[in-house]
Amino acid sequence: MERTYTIPLRRGFRNAARYKKTNRAVATLIAFIERHMKSDDVRVGQHLNSFLWKNGARNPPPRVTVTAVKDDDGVVRVELEGKKYKESVKPKPKEESGTLKDKIAQTLGGKKGADESEAEKQGTEKPAEKKAVSPKKPQQASAAQPSPQAAKPATKSPTGTATKPPVPAKEEK
Repeated sequence: MERTYTIPLRRGFRNAARYKKTNRAVATLIAFIERHMKSDDVRVGQHLNSFLWKNGARNPPPRVTVTAVKDDDGVVRVELEGKKYKESVKPKPKEESGTLKDKIAQTLGGKKGADESEAEKQGTEKPAEKKAVSPKKPQQASAAQPSPQAAKPATKSPTGTATKPPVPAKEEK
């Protein structure tokens, strides 16, 4: 079944926020086609999508003339009038190439360090370097220890607002 419609979009996006106007226009178009073609599966063609978005997200066209074709499976394909339906292209997810070491090796094009290349020529492996482990030094206590009052977190008052802990009075000399 094939039908041609002039779909008014302005009422659908009129009260939408500026940055959502074209999104709302696309939703209005899909709702119109679902209602008139009696199908839940609506697919928007590439030319129609480009036409709706050509002026950006803030300024969609007020109306659009489309051709809707419903197949035996109940799928409705909508395209700009006079254009042949072409499926919208969705970007493919990026594939992970592996570890960081693999990515660096690909970027460098398989170049190896001077030590590794010499070791390969001789047919021996590079000996593993041992790291010197230094004993841990105990932390020295600072002369001015913080007061126990400063370590307390802020508490909530009965009204629900955060209050600071009371500041101790300074001793006069």
